[in-house]
Amino acid sequence: MKRFVLKYWWVFPLSLLVILVSLLFLFMTDIPIIENTVSILLLLTLIALPVSWVILLWNFKWKHCLISVLWSVLVVVLMLQPLIFGAMGGADHFGRRHPIPEGMSYNIPLCSKDTAVTVDSLDADSYLQLWGDDGCYEYDFYYGALPAGELFLRCYEATKNIPLSEDRLPESSKVRIDSTHSFSKLADKAEFTIYEGDFGDYYAARVEVWYRNAATGKEKKLMEKTYRVDGWQR
Repeated sequence: MKRFVLKYWWVFPLSLLVILVSLLFLFMTDIPIIENTVSILLLLTLIALPVSWVILLWNFKWKHCLISVLWSVLVVVLMLQPLIFGAMGGADHFGRRHPIPEGMSYNIPLCSKDTAVTVDSLDADSYLQLWGDDGCYEYDFYYGALPAGELFLRCYEATKNIPLSEDRLPESSKVRIDSTHSFSKLADKAEFTIYEGDFGDYYAARVEVWYRNAATGKEKKLMEKTYRVDGWQR
């Protein structure tokens, strides 16, 4: 190790650059074994770098040690911003990993808020209507008599029952309602976001409408409907 470091001291900072660039490009793919391999190599490099600096200093290679430290810091500083951007905006391929099965029945959210929608109190399938795309959606919901309380949504990937945006969606989709005595519109263009998936990478989601009674706190599911959705690519 000592002989290698003294002769090839530049290998570790150069490896750091190569690994960080590879990590950035991996945000655009979905190959777990490669992601794991690169992560392990990065960890080993981050351990080897300080060790190499100690060896260089111990052998009075001050100049080489300083160049290695400065080069490593420069690499990290230059790559930090694109890596953060890649991590936030990179594709997660959720839709690709959960394709819509052939023959599955689903609805497609409307694109225009001005589209006329016919609601029939005798047809439960018409109670819920979604608008939007790219992970950003709005919903209308009609229902019969209910005590005062709250409406909110829960969504699940339709084939494997995976919760979608579980920590955010019920709160962001919440609508407070007064008591009603007849079939009426309870939610009007209420907004919510689905974060799993990428722009245009569609998959099937079961959208469930839930009600929470203001007096008792009890919850019950009012209905569910399957939609084709994609995710907000941060």
